[in-house]
Amino acid sequence: MALPKLDTPTYKLKIPSSGKTVTYRPFLVKEEKLLMMAKEGGDTSQMVDTLKKLVSSCVEDDIDVNALTTYDIEYIFLMLRAKSVGEEVEVLVTCEHCGANKPMTLMIGEDIKLYMGEEVESKVALTSDVGVILKHPTVDAISKINTEDSMEVLISCIESIYDSTTVHNLKDYPKEEILEFVGALNVKELQKLQNYFDNMPKIKCDLTYVCEECGKESRLVIEGLSNFF
Repeated sequence: MALPKLDTPTYKLKIPSSGKTVTYRPFLVKEEKLLMMAKEGGDTSQMVDTLKKLVSSCVEDDIDVNALTTYDIEYIFLMLRAKSVGEEVEVLVTCEHCGANKPMTLMIGEDIKLYMGEEVESKVALTSDVGVILKHPTVDAISKINTEDSMEVLISCIESIYDSTTVHNLKDYPKEEILEFVGALNVKELQKLQNYFDNMPKIKCDLTYVCEECGKESRLVIEGLSNFF
């Protein structure tokens, strides 16, 4: 006689960048093991690849995982984590005033959530007649490049460059020419581009609490998906 099979519940979520609603299931024990192994390995590309596999397995609708933005996959994982492991996340916080440490329980969806940021125009004018059209980094781009190389990340997010007469699609130009353009940016021009990414949606915790040791109000800001496993 065959062993009984457990029913797997399903849930729905909305992909932040597209607004598309998809159905997903919690991840399984074997999948959680792969996730923890990737986290312990500390390799960014391995972690991204594991997240891609996890999302592909758990989302039941047809989606192109590589085309998801980085915050899409972070948000989907956060929802998977909530339904698979639980909504509570234990962290150790440090008071900014007295340095006292305190364990704190954070709740996914309440304390830890997707902050959409300010809406910033993707078309960024660098000079009076030259500018760029940006896009948010995709999972595919991040998995293919060294995320510590800020220039590579920036290039992957430039969709096109325009001047007074033409819009230049970067797919039509060699990488060397694109590198030359980006390398010639001055500090002020780079800051204009940085503003677009600073306001990109992100998973984070941003709250205040009263320290039990000194009685002062302290702010807790945590970003980065690895902090919420």
